[in-house]
Amino acid sequence: MIFEELPNEIVYEIFDYLSAVDLLLCFFNLNSHFNKLLYEQLNKSHFDFRRISKVNFDYICEKYISSLVDQITSIHLSNDDNTPSQIKLFLAHDNFKLRQFTNLKSISLSYVQSKQLLDQIMIECSYLPCLTHFCLDSDGIEMDESDAEYFVYCLSELSTLIYCYLDISCEFEVNFKKFSPDESHISTLLKHLTLGSIECSLGLLNRLLQCMPNLQSLKMDYRDNYEAYELLIPNLSITRLEIRLYDTVSNLNNMLKTMHNLYYLTCTLFDDYINGNQWEEMIRKSLSKLKTINIQMKYEPPNNENKEVQLNEIVESFRTEFWINEYQRFIRCDWYIIDKQHEPSYSYVNIFTLPYIFHYFDGSHECVLTKSTYPYDNEHLTCNQIDRLHYRSSYFTDSILSRVRINNIRSLTLSFPINEQFLSVISNLDQLNSLDVYIDEKTNLDNIQSQLQYILDRTHFLYSLSFGPWSPANSHIPFKEITCASVRQLDIRGGPSYSSWYVSPSVCEKQCVQLFHSPLAIQCETLIIKVTTRQIILDLVNNMPDLKALNVMCDDDAGSYVDGAELLRK
Repeated sequence: MIFEELPNEIVYEIFDYLSAVDLLLCFFNLNSHFNKLLYEQLNKSHFDFRRISKVNFDYICEKYISSLVDQITSIHLSNDDNTPSQIKLFLAHDNFKLRQFTNLKSISLSYVQSKQLLDQIMIECSYLPCLTHFCLDSDGIEMDESDAEYFVYCLSELSTLIYCYLDISCEFEVNFKKFSPDESHISTLLKHLTLGSIECSLGLLNRLLQCMPNLQSLKMDYRDNYEAYELLIPNLSITRLEIRLYDTVSNLNNMLKTMHNLYYLTCTLFDDYINGNQWEEMIRKSLSKLKTINIQMKYEPPNNENKEVQLNEIVESFRTEFWINEYQRFIRCDWYIIDKQHEPSYSYVNIFTLPYIFHYFDGSHECVLTKSTYPYDNEHLTCNQIDRLHYRSSYFTDSILSRVRINNIRSLTLSFPINEQFLSVISNLDQLNSLDVYIDEKTNLDNIQSQLQYILDRTHFLYSLSFGPWSPANSHIPFKEITCASVRQLDIRGGPSYSSWYVSPSVCEKQCVQLFHSPLAIQCETLIIKVTTRQIILDLVNNMPDLKALNVMCDDDAGSYVDGAELLRK
């Protein structure tokens, strides 16, 4: 049977495995039958432009988007290294305006880098009558007091908004401090709010709750700024709270007293802890409707003496009917020693509920003692929610942490050489999307090639491969003969931060010739690199056939940054 003769149900099932972008590029205008099926499919498809080439982006915007503006329901735009200036190009297109997407329900925007662009986005979004999901990930936008007030006003103008994720510069909190909302700033439909890197103070939290009186779920970081004169506004609508608190244990009880209808609570405390009996008292008094609780607490013990006595005291406070039977939660306490060579050595205790649902685990220090209410504590500690991890050969080596098992990791920073313990701790790399490789300066690059290849052979969806600085004594690039079919982004600037441009060695002409002939470079679509001469930039463009985006710094430019996207528009 040929494809055109398949039943519509089978065709739709095949379409479900393809992105909206791929559907347009592969099937649009083949015939009237496929066009009809496509229009039906695109009504429920998500347009994700994060990894599209500039040519295909321009082509889709020019040929298709204007005819689909009343059908597209979800879109994701990004200004990252793969697609620089994409959001600006989309907003400035002649064939359509964002405000014309009358059925758009969800918009996600990554790496928004300017206040002017953010203002333009918010104005355009205010015209969207069906928008319910708004996700904004900024990259260093700074706001003064009037900017922060204007942004909240624009957010309240999104009158149909239900879900909101914001990751904005921390300056937002400082300049929002004096803001007093009025009726024009209130968003009555907003029910779910996640604040990324924004640290909430009591004042900011009060102002947000005033602006969003019907909020049901809230995820945030909270830091006390000693606004003792201000009390938290009671909020009976919030039923789900995920919070990380810094130096604020004394305020936690007061906060929970204002949220009587909570049924889900995940709480991480830094620099202090509350024992099981105190938690039980708070919950029974203030949170009678609570159904699920997850806790993590990290603090520095008063001394390093009697470790077992101290941990037993904590554990026994959680070995109660309340924790084990009512809430079906076990507790575990780990005692870590930092810098054991110096006296007095520094220690900290990590307390967490089981099962482990948190997104981070520290295996960099020695765990010398563990206690738990879990009856099978000698078994492996399985961590299914951790998505980012830094691993060195000295990590997870003690008898306690060696039993940790981390699944579903998506972003991994790995220092070579690695030991056999690595594949015991992280045996599953099926979900790995990003790998940052660091190589010890004393290690010969040839010695780590086989280890790296072994790791890459265990991945299936690895997209981005990054290399930290390697020793100038090594004349070869660290991945000369490495292969990985899924990798499309190479970052060899020497590290993920902007400062890496200035501390890492530049790639010379000899190394670039090796790069051209390496399997990873031949399939590379996005390259981030530091080179010695401008001629190398032209050589990169001419010798890497699949290259779509190039971000480069050149020693010829005396430290100035050159955006290769302006040189390469493919």
